[in-house]
Amino acid sequence: MSVHEQFYDVSPVKAIDQNKWDLKLAEVQMQFQAGGFYTPLLEWREHTDAQTVWETEMIEGDTDAEEIPMTANYVDAEMPVDSRMRKWNVARYAGKVQMHESENYFQQWRFSGENGGSKDWRPLLRNSLGRNVIRKHEMLSRNVWMRGPKTFWTFAGDATSFNTIDATDKFQIDIIDAWNLRLGYTGNPVIPGDAAAAKVAYIPPGVRYDFLKSLPAADKSETSLWRDVQIYGSQQQILRGEIGTYRGVRFVEVPTDRYGMNPAVLYNHGAINKQYAVTQPIRQGDGAPDPESFAVDDIWYVGQKNVTHWIQLEDFAQGDFVVGDIVTIHTVKTNAFGVTGGVNPLDTTKIERRVVDVDYTNNRLSFDRPIMKNFTAGIIGASVTGAVEGTYYAFVTKGRHVGFILTLGSRGGVQGRVYKPIKFYEPKPIDDFDSVWRMTWSEIVGYNVADPHAFECHFCAVTLPKPGGVQAP
Repeated sequence: MSVHEQFYDVSPVKAIDQNKWDLKLAEVQMQFQAGGFYTPLLEWREHTDAQTVWETEMIEGDTDAEEIPMTANYVDAEMPVDSRMRKWNVARYAGKVQMHESENYFQQWRFSGENGGSKDWRPLLRNSLGRNVIRKHEMLSRNVWMRGPKTFWTFAGDATSFNTIDATDKFQIDIIDAWNLRLGYTGNPVIPGDAAAAKVAYIPPGVRYDFLKSLPAADKSETSLWRDVQIYGSQQQILRGEIGTYRGVRFVEVPTDRYGMNPAVLYNHGAINKQYAVTQPIRQGDGAPDPESFAVDDIWYVGQKNVTHWIQLEDFAQGDFVVGDIVTIHTVKTNAFGVTGGVNPLDTTKIERRVVDVDYTNNRLSFDRPIMKNFTAGIIGASVTGAVEGTYYAFVTKGRHVGFILTLGSRGGVQGRVYKPIKFYEPKPIDDFDSVWRMTWSEIVGYNVADPHAFECHFCAVTLPKPGGVQAP
């Protein structure tokens, strides 16, 4: 197996003995190999013990080199030993996709088993269901790095928290020397077969933009240290998204999804510009403009007709939101990252949307695509800007975007434990015509920080793309 294959072969499926695999697991493993960026960075192991396990490791005693008398018959003091423990937890995760019998890949699945054979799940796993599995694992695999101790976090410039990151705190090259000093030398190379001291940094596209723009202003000797991947890519295997290397650190650009969102950007997690509460429930499918009268980007007629084509906010002022803003819709607020009432990066229920229409008269926002989950449970509280106590359904936050750079010095910083592997289910259709089918999956796995010395979470201001230009931090 090549180095490249070894790297991308790491997943919660691979941790299971292949003798236990079925065709569904084999297909999912192929999806991890093709689409995983954060998932392969974990050390995945099969977890056959209890749901919570304490692992004990011996601590060797301190050594001295004192002389003893020539006539001594005994060593006065033996080398003491002690121990330390770490805890491995697992939790249950699941997902579901719903399909109409008229959808092409559902038809391929259903009819492939009509003559008594087993149904062919590959069309499903290569489309919505497989993407659901990959996206959930990628989200959890990214978030677990931020569950480590915040004392190990670093910030660009003079920032000390999400709240104090300002426009000047963009990525700076001096952090690279600090990474080379602090990280690694404690485990296996991040990339199999690479030098033990090699580092890998996962960055958003905006950090690449800011970094490369800063090089011409740097000393010529500094600039010459950057090696573009096109120079060495033909001489060694490279990672997906690898863009170059600088002072022994390989840089990988995390890809943006089809809607313009990037998992290496923490949208609106910095200082809050505006935050208002949602005053009416949001139901699945709401929030996109009426497709009969509005084309998103003059191209897309989005969503359905018989839904609410906006979300309703508290009273806000002219200019508080403008077309093109990326906002976060969330129910969880936190002070833990320096921003009072801020967005929690570990909240997996929050969503981001791009504003495409603002109704200042009625205090409504419409987005580039529907909101695909329900926000219907009442929340008692107040928004940061509206500041009126009441019962609301979510908060909409517009703030400074934060770039998340994950730098690995060696493998083993995070461990994934597979207690019960992924299993797929075929619930019976429940509508009047047996036409709406649900495909579900579940598993019990754990995401655990194992060694915070092996990696570093670095945060900075970040430039974002926008139609026809860039959005400065």
